[in-house]
Amino acid sequence: MTRTVKKIFLSIFLFILIVIIGVVIPNLYNSNSMVDLKDKCYDYLTYGNNDYDFDEYRMIMKMMYPKPTFGIKYVNRNIDYEIIERERKKEIVDEGTIFEEVKYYNKVKIKVTSYNYALAYKNAVTSTNKYIKENENANNDEIEKYFANRLEYEGGKIIENNEKTVMYVFKKEEVVYGDGHNRGLNKTVIRKLPEQKDNLDFLNAMLGGLVEEMDKTKLPKGVDLEETLQLMEIE
Repeated sequence: MTRTVKKIFLSIFLFILIVIIGVVIPNLYNSNSMVDLKDKCYDYLTYGNNDYDFDEYRMIMKMMYPKPTFGIKYVNRNIDYEIIERERKKEIVDEGTIFEEVKYYNKVKIKVTSYNYALAYKNAVTSTNKYIKENENANNDEIEKYFANRLEYEGGKIIENNEKTVMYVFKKEEVVYGDGHNRGLNKTVIRKLPEQKDNLDFLNAMLGGLVEEMDKTKLPKGVDLEETLQLMEIE
């Protein structure tokens, strides 16, 4: 092989190496925030959150899709996320103490598309309240069974009719670095903004407005979610 050919091959090799170092590796660590987002709803509804108790929303979704092939995993799979805007922000940690530190993160605007579970819930409550009014002698078990069955029916209907909602939330995107022994664990994560108390806005978007709707439209009289799950033998 001539010296000229060797130089050409060396140049090509160096070019490929620069591309790998400059593009591929940083992307693995820093830019693919979708990896963190794809199971957010499942994590919230299954493992909860340190800042807020999401149990009531978890129970509603389990009643809405109780079959083994559906459930919370089904809800989780049917959410689309898209980060449509990034803005560089500065955050002062432990301000005014000897541990004060300046950090930087991206404030991101996330477009969240999901089924309109709020509509299903609202319709189920409306129907159950009508049932209670028309059946004054109905006991709690009968009311709870009606509500659970109606919730499942309404949940199926929004999917059949492809009733979807689009909401926007603002969150904090930052890189979490591994230590010297675990550099490969560096990853981009999505968290609440420094001024936010909880992630209810994010859960609300993932559940198509359900959090807001449950705040406005209370459960029918006599319905206890835990009792209803047990009554319907939903785990």
